[in-house]
Amino acid sequence: MVRGFFIIVNLLFWNVFYGQIKNSSFSAYYFTNSKPIHSSIQPYLESHQVSLDTATISYKSKWVKKLFSESLLNVVEEDIHITADPLFNFTVSHRNENLDFRYYSNVRGFRITGDLDKNFSFETRFYENQFYYPDYLKEKSDQRSDPSMGVDGIAFGIGRAKNFKNYGSDASLANGYLSYSPNKYINFQIGHGRHFFGDGYRSHLISDYAPDYPYISGQYYLFKGTLLYKHVTAWMRNLTRIPAASTPEALFIPKAMSFNLLSFSPSSKLSIAVFEGGVYQSFDMQNGNINPDLSFYTPIIGSKLMDIDTTNNIIYGLNWSFNIFKNLKIYNQIAIKSFNVSNGFQLGLKWCNPFKLDNSFLNIEWNNSPASLYAMKEGQQNQSYSHLGHELAHPMGSGFQEYLVRGQFSKGKVFLRFNYNLSNLNEDYSGNEVFEPLENLLFGIKSDKFRLFLNTNIGLMLNKASKMEISIGHSIRRTNNNQENYLFISWRTYLKNDYFDQ
Repeated sequence: MVRGFFIIVNLLFWNVFYGQIKNSSFSAYYFTNSKPIHSSIQPYLESHQVSLDTATISYKSKWVKKLFSESLLNVVEEDIHITADPLFNFTVSHRNENLDFRYYSNVRGFRITGDLDKNFSFETRFYENQFYYPDYLKEKSDQRSDPSMGVDGIAFGIGRAKNFKNYGSDASLANGYLSYSPNKYINFQIGHGRHFFGDGYRSHLISDYAPDYPYISGQYYLFKGTLLYKHVTAWMRNLTRIPAASTPEALFIPKAMSFNLLSFSPSSKLSIAVFEGGVYQSFDMQNGNINPDLSFYTPIIGSKLMDIDTTNNIIYGLNWSFNIFKNLKIYNQIAIKSFNVSNGFQLGLKWCNPFKLDNSFLNIEWNNSPASLYAMKEGQQNQSYSHLGHELAHPMGSGFQEYLVRGQFSKGKVFLRFNYNLSNLNEDYSGNEVFEPLENLLFGIKSDKFRLFLNTNIGLMLNKASKMEISIGHSIRRTNNNQENYLFISWRTYLKNDYFDQ
């Protein structure tokens, strides 16, 4: 099927290539490189973005350069460029105050990327994970567990987890994609990964918090790049087994998802984008697997407006950003479920390379989400806006206000990172609003409950190519009646974004 897909693509378009077509890692301080900016649609293609990290260091020894500046394996031929790097995260913290274990992470894996024959790119990753979560994450994981279904908990950003020793979790993850660009204005992908829509740290529409999912996508630049259109068709699952199954490892209930993105950028300063996404019914408790509505398969923005099937969960959104100065941006996002429900709202400021410090950024952001934003009616929770027990958008789901300040300041290889956020929560906030029926949720934001999360760490970037770093840090999470403190030491490469600030 995959081979046939690319044969058809080759018949329709000419084989001309303009730059690398691998996906860039999700990042807080990437700006797009092209004059029309489409910064809200991630992952970016390498040929359409540039990192604001301009710091350079020269090495006298090629072995030192290999260790601190290059990929472990770096093969460059005429039409082939292959890289390979280890993936790991070894983090250890002090012994938990209540339980007899240390919070730690033990992750091992690898990453391989490649550009092939000037038209194709690929990436594959695999890593095995054992970890002990802090108490608040362990509690959330346990809430979404069901040992009778073979679900001991969730591994955040990974999916289903198995028990590891007494209090730990064990999970593995594999993802990757194949990317094809017949020319500089068109890109097709098939893979197992995730996407992000928005200019902020959070998104109320689709984010890279949830685990990877199978997808196919098309991305098109029109009118000399001022217009960018992207559509994604994906297949996701709930952490609930199909009832008719007789074995513990039966399939989880499936659901289909598609989203269309349209971004208009008339200049290098302004970008306006719209979002249309839906989770579609593909399983019925009585009838088993069913085909989604025709609008699911239509890669045209606006098609979901014709969807009158109330069993589907449709979300609309607007995102705009404006570069006040070269590296200073304001942005705003609105999420719309229906016209009779309050909308999600985001307002933020992003300053890249502040005070002329390379590889640095500062981000201030406010998020507001009503409890009912993603909710379905009673009996329709199989179409929840989630994947494998994770929210598809904001990690906290809905029913809160959030104020966050985060940043990184660097000098050479030394960096200081911080992530501070304060959340005011609905009085009855449970953290499971995305999975609950609409009838159970309250409207309006109250400040009777709060969460304070403070994380600061200082470290040394050892290798920019593999994002290998060592750091020491301290985290505080405080609620109305509890406080957790963690001092940790970490040695890691880039794996994925961890959204533990929830």
